Amino acid sequence: MSGRWFAVGLAGLFVLYTSLAGRLPVLDDELYYWCWSKDLQLSYYDHPPMTALMIRASTAVFGDTVLGVRFPACVAAAVVLGVIGWLTRPRAVLFGTVFTPLFTFGAVMVTPDTPLLLFWSLYLAWLVVVHRRLTPTAEHGDRHISGTGFRQGLPAAEMSQSPPLWLWMVGGVLLGCGILGKYTSGLAVPAGCASFLLLGVGSLRRWAIGYAAHLAVAFVVSSPILIYNWRADFAPLLYQWRHAAAADEPGLKAVGEFLGVQVLLTGTLPLVLLPWVGWRCRTLVADPRLRVCVCLYALPLAFFTWKSSRGPLEGNWALVSYLAFWPLAAAWFVALRGMNWKWRWFWVWGGRLAFAIPAGCVAVLGAHLVHPLPVLPVHNDRVTRQYHRFDMAAAVADYLKDHPDHPPVFTDTYQNVALLRFHGIHARQEEGVHRPSHFTQLPERMRDHPAVLYFSNGPLEEKEDDRKVKGSFAGHTAGFERRLIAEFPIAFRGETYDTYKLWCYQKPTPRPPDSHPAGGVFSSRK
Repeated sequence: MSGRWFAVGLAGLFVLYTSLAGRLPVLDDELYYWCWSKDLQLSYYDHPPMTALMIRASTAVFGDTVLGVRFPACVAAAVVLGVIGWLTRPRAVLFGTVFTPLFTFGAVMVTPDTPLLLFWSLYLAWLVVVHRRLTPTAEHGDRHISGTGFRQGLPAAEMSQSPPLWLWMVGGVLLGCGILGKYTSGLAVPAGCASFLLLGVGSLRRWAIGYAAHLAVAFVVSSPILIYNWRADFAPLLYQWRHAAAADEPGLKAVGEFLGVQVLLTGTLPLVLLPWVGWRCRTLVADPRLRVCVCLYALPLAFFTWKSSRGPLEGNWALVSYLAFWPLAAAWFVALRGMNWKWRWFWVWGGRLAFAIPAGCVAVLGAHLVHPLPVLPVHNDRVTRQYHRFDMAAAVADYLKDHPDHPPVFTDTYQNVALLRFHGIHARQEEGVHRPSHFTQLPERMRDHPAVLYFSNGPLEEKEDDRKVKGSFAGHTAGFERRLIAEFPIAFRGETYDTYKLWCYQKPTPRPPDSHPAGGVFSSRK
């Protein structure tokens, strides 16, 4: 595929992404990050601030709409595919890439993975540019390196000069912005350092000072995270460290679950080819482009696979590994040309079929979005449920807007808070009921008010009882009287999945006989 046709295809994909962004159900976490963008900080309890900054810039142009929230993800996906296409020769393997969940539905979901993938891909491209300056000319040599499709370089004496300082500074900015997106970007440091070490000890003086300078720039760019954590006694970083270091259920089961998710997301080829990359490593690293790709693919993937043996691991953690995989997969397809035609046919078609599982997932999910599949039970239909959950929150907001003098609204999870805030209701999260979040860093609590509204799918007393069993009873409702105000069911496909309710919790106080407990605005249940 020529560069011109690739650019045309990329532009078409971008248009498709922006169209898809407004049609897919909105995830609660996406609205959570939108809430961050309305309260810009140096960092946040859950993640660094880059996601909020990107959403803030986007909504300043497109408004507080679903497209406004998701537009950064569409841009990031197009840039990532552009970098992969720039590095991959031949580009035929990219046809399978664009039909994976990562580059279809996942491409329009804005999460901390959005800036992570964006800046990781740009950092990957930057590393290739630097390595090409540090390596004998790899694209103008006289003979091919056997079985890889790239050419051998010139003698070491003809190596270009060390990269200029400004280029090292660019790399530092990209790395720092990646860390501002998600802490996982820190893995680019050991992986990138390994790529430079493969140049040999003799080249150390030509890159060591510049590499150290680029790390210093990255530290300065990402310093808002440290400033924020310093002010918060490093509680956010400690929380993330405990979450990442958790080893609740070590064993092969967790590894199998992790690898299974990877197959669903990207197919079997990235896992199957890892041994081949190790076997041909000496040949592959002779090319600066593939040298970088080997380090930024094999090392993170090996680390996350090992990490999954320590306990359950979220499947999206390994996504950065696959950005550098596709150029290696293209080199593998080229290497097949030297095989016996029977074996070549087997491996070529086997490689293509490796995308069948993720492409099948995309097809099934796409069909389900058009018309819900009846074989999927209602309690497992998370896609359709999210549509109706969003509509349910809109109904709650409309109900509360009809009673503008209502007491403060509290709820149990950050997801519920984000849903209500996106629909114009300034909800708060009650600390100690569920996991802490950005919202629980504020000092406001239910007990600070004489009357509050509580929104959830169960009364707070039930959640308190559950927490009491676990030794975390906090007495949120002590001194309150509870009264049910309204119910909001989530029903679809002829069944009620869940029912959310609005309660009024009020401390008993003397009042005139003709007054109502919640200020006289909720005189009857709906």
